[in-house]
Amino acid sequence: IEVILMKKIILFFGLFYFGFACPAFLNAGSEKIRNDVSIFFDLQRAGLGELNNSEEKKEFMDVVHLQKQKIQYKMLRTVYENAFEYYRQGNYDEAKALSSKILSIDPNFEDAAMLLDASSELRGKAKPFLSRRLLMEDRFRAALSLYKEGRVLEAYDKMGQVSKLSPTNVKAKYWLKKIEDDLRDYYYSKAQKAYKSRDLKKALDNYYNALLLQPKDQVILAEVVKTEEELRDSRANEKLKSALEYYAQGKLLSTHAELQKVLEIKPSDSKAAKLLNEVRAEIEKGYIAQGRKYYSKRKYDAAIASWNKAKPYSGSTAYINKLIKRTNNQIKREAEEKRRKSEEAARRKKEEAERKKREAEERKRNISTPTAGPIIDDGRKKRILQESRVAAQHHYLAGLKYFQNSDYEKAKNEWTIAKQLDPENADSQAGLKRIENILSGGQ
Repeated sequence: IEVILMKKIILFFGLFYFGFACPAFLNAGSEKIRNDVSIFFDLQRAGLGELNNSEEKKEFMDVVHLQKQKIQYKMLRTVYENAFEYYRQGNYDEAKALSSKILSIDPNFEDAAMLLDASSELRGKAKPFLSRRLLMEDRFRAALSLYKEGRVLEAYDKMGQVSKLSPTNVKAKYWLKKIEDDLRDYYYSKAQKAYKSRDLKKALDNYYNALLLQPKDQVILAEVVKTEEELRDSRANEKLKSALEYYAQGKLLSTHAELQKVLEIKPSDSKAAKLLNEVRAEIEKGYIAQGRKYYSKRKYDAAIASWNKAKPYSGSTAYINKLIKRTNNQIKREAEEKRRKSEEAARRKKEEAERKKREAEERKRNISTPTAGPIIDDGRKKRILQESRVAAQHHYLAGLKYFQNSDYEKAKNEWTIAKQLDPENADSQAGLKRIENILSGGQ
């Protein structure tokens, strides 16, 4: 995915550069000064093409935005150099026009704003070069005055403008360097004061300001390293304190989040790392115990959800996966048992209906067919037959209970007795066949 994305980015900026940037330069010919409006382009015109997913599109757009800024700065810098060339030649109208166009695209382009201000002031002067020299002298004196008043920041900014607008002005360069040294001391002093008052963030900001002026200053570099380390320790300690407070309140998830922040700030904090491992283990145990409670209540989905929550906090998910697998198997077994009981109930209902139908038909045959012998003997036979059937049904029901509890041997014994007492008992016969199938490995 990353390779494909990079290809798309390269293709996009290839088309962008050759489609927009190159024509602007090629149209300029060999002239150094170019008044070509095509150099001011709309950076939104290029299409992105099709992207595979939203995440890839977001990543692509982030890179595009960064590259657009880089290209825009380079292009505007080239335009500024043209504008400055107009300014150097005394063509202040063109310098002002180009500076205005730069600021319309990037209002924060400070050099363009400086050039626009100077060009506007010099525009229309009868003696452009003399006027420019006098303007630089006035601004030089203003910068020097600010410096003598102790307004170092303003003096540095003002003298920097004089040096940029008049690159050959040796005095401006000398005083700019001197002010720069003082400005370095100014930021360094502010940093020291902030450090003593334990405002480490402010101290670090001022150290970096001083470092921008003198990037190779070893003293400042040492202070930056020291202050950065102390600031990290301070932030890490704050987060660790917050984590311990959450831990005392039993808020393990919040504790875990704060400890992660501690290690992001200071990865070498062994105390935080040790506590984080302990908290992770407690969270894991908590979710596992919660899952077991749900399991005991036969709330299998809730149990699995709890165990899945434990996974991010577990060093090894093998045990959790085993619990989940066992629960899924139990769900399948119970579903199968429920299906079997439902089928068994339907079968018994059907057999009972068939038995009643047979008995009814038999009674009809007995009524319609005269029987020989004394009436008293016939009544005794019916009574004996009825008693046998009742006893057989009793043994059948006893066997059914054993069968439901998977005690097939006792169920077989009961149904065998029932069959002997009542050979016509279809339920007992069907039950014996079912046991025979189960014991032989069938269903």
